[in-house]
Amino acid sequence: MDIVSVNNLTKIYKQGTDEVYAVDRAGFCIKKGEFVAIIGQSGSGKTTLLNLIGGIEHPTSGSVQIDGVDIHTIDDNTLAGIRRRKIGYIFQDFNLLPILTAKENIIMPLLLDSKKVDEDYLQSLVDLLGIKHRLKHLPSQLSGGQKQRVAIARALINHPSIILADEPTGNLDKKTADEIMNLLIEINRRGNTVLLVTHEERYADMCSRKIVLSDGRIQ
Repeated sequence: MDIVSVNNLTKIYKQGTDEVYAVDRAGFCIKKGEFVAIIGQSGSGKTTLLNLIGGIEHPTSGSVQIDGVDIHTIDDNTLAGIRRRKIGYIFQDFNLLPILTAKENIIMPLLLDSKKVDEDYLQSLVDLLGIKHRLKHLPSQLSGGQKQRVAIARALINHPSIILADEPTGNLDKKTADEIMNLLIEINRRGNTVLLVTHEERYADMCSRKIVLSDGRIQ
């Protein structure tokens, strides 16, 4: 079963009279349970491609389907709902709300949907991620690795169809980055579909499949 289907996806930015193809006619599918890496040099279009798949940016042309729904042909409210319920996003810079505790950051997607928190599932997540004793801390009181673990828990709290991870190890030291990568592998082993953007060849080699991007094109 295809969780993600990308068809002839193109994103063009205008620079004066010039057109820059950030993503150029990309096409691929991701099946349930896969761990796929998008790899390429800085400026190759990796993050733009991920943002198009995640509904953060709109394409110039082409389509993205999540669980069979073309996310760029629906209204903004429906798209926002799909992003909350179907997509778990992990950012390089964590994107935690500074005034909320770790627990409040994790459960925010549920609160936005007026859903009750499954405390047993929450506990299983924080146990897996090793942040059980950090739930009352603010982001400013957490290390980089702890912040990313909170972000991973937030991405998983709604049981999404796919996890989109944009350079999740980019702001971490090597030891912590390896720990986060191993956690993503374990999360995938437990049945979660993961799409990872990275420029680290060694991390891409740990995934089940690689998509190589160069100048916006899949090689």
